[in-house]
Amino acid sequence: MFNIHDYKFDEKHNYLEIGGEAMVFHCHHYITNLQRTILDADYIDSARFLIGSAADALYHQLSNLCDGLDIKESKEMAQDIYKCFGYGLINLDCMDENGCELKTTKSFFSKTWEMKFGQSKKPVDYYTSGFLAAAYAVIYKKELKDIEAYQSSCMACGDECNTHIVKLGERNFDIYPPKKPTEFKKAPKLKIDWEYEEIVTNAFLGAHATLVGNEIGLIPAFGVYIVRNQSDYVNRLQFEFVHKMTEVAGEYGVTLAGELLMEAGHACGFFTYGGIMTSPEWEGAVKPYLKTKEDWIKALASLVNTMGWGYYTASELSEKKAVFRNYNDFEDLSYMRMYGKSEYPVSWANSGGFTGLMQLVYNTDLVNGQKIETEEGFREMRRSKVGYKTKMTKSIACGDDYLEVEIWL
Repeated sequence: MFNIHDYKFDEKHNYLEIGGEAMVFHCHHYITNLQRTILDADYIDSARFLIGSAADALYHQLSNLCDGLDIKESKEMAQDIYKCFGYGLINLDCMDENGCELKTTKSFFSKTWEMKFGQSKKPVDYYTSGFLAAAYAVIYKKELKDIEAYQSSCMACGDECNTHIVKLGERNFDIYPPKKPTEFKKAPKLKIDWEYEEIVTNAFLGAHATLVGNEIGLIPAFGVYIVRNQSDYVNRLQFEFVHKMTEVAGEYGVTLAGELLMEAGHACGFFTYGGIMTSPEWEGAVKPYLKTKEDWIKALASLVNTMGWGYYTASELSEKKAVFRNYNDFEDLSYMRMYGKSEYPVSWANSGGFTGLMQLVYNTDLVNGQKIETEEGFREMRRSKVGYKTKMTKSIACGDDYLEVEIWL
């Protein structure tokens, strides 16, 4: 039913759209760190936006993908994209006009949460609850405002399976206003100053069509599990968390939440980038072109420019200081679609990722072949006295032509 090859990667804007939703790759270290960061702030009601963010993005996407399909075909479409995007396996045969009680033993969120943090006291697969709420609304022509969706059992809690309940009832998640269309900036890009950029980019340009869910609906790649996120789903988690924190702590909430969100970005930079740069794919397609540590960073940027995150480059790059840019940054574009202009920079995942990359290349032995992308390696890096400072100096959501982040010792 669903065929990822039908969707062409937009090389001009380093962007991929499926069913009206921008799509980006993230690793399980980032997603689980982000969700745990949010859940640890137990003084805010985060479940409402953890479910609602998924429901909103999926309702929009499935409405487009299922347009013209009958009930059976729409169920197949929803099952297919869930598997293709790397979230696990679901079977919607149990869903009818009254909703469903769906059980599954294949769940990205439950599996990777337990891998990273051990058992949880509460169910953790909020995404699937939101996904199923959206699927029910689209397939049976219901309104999200009339649906209740929650998880009653979770493998991350030690249960045999995940159980999700979706039905008509008192809505237990947030819903949001319609989004604006994506607006790309027309500023000319500062190209990566590296003669092998196109070679590396072209080598991985087809990744979006090959990194799809396997027989159990997961995408193991580069030593991590990755998922193809609806960009607005994962970014709304960040933005709603910041908004809730400002309700608690006023203006300081932005600073506090931003520091916590950037830590999740550090994890992405360390584990995902570390996994990429020690992978067989990197060894064969990239390493022959690397001579300096700066080449490692430029090569990494050339590769991740195929992931839907915008166009990474650097106007300054050395061990002591780097100035990174991102044209059409996925966090900025997401914010503008959902909220309009921002009073402060919103690219915490990118900023943390840039910082993690600098620490990886200059403060570990990764470039000499040492595999350091472990939990203990991450803790050692974060405890290091040689730590980089990070500042977002430009932001598309604030009116600038590109995201700019300074990293320095």
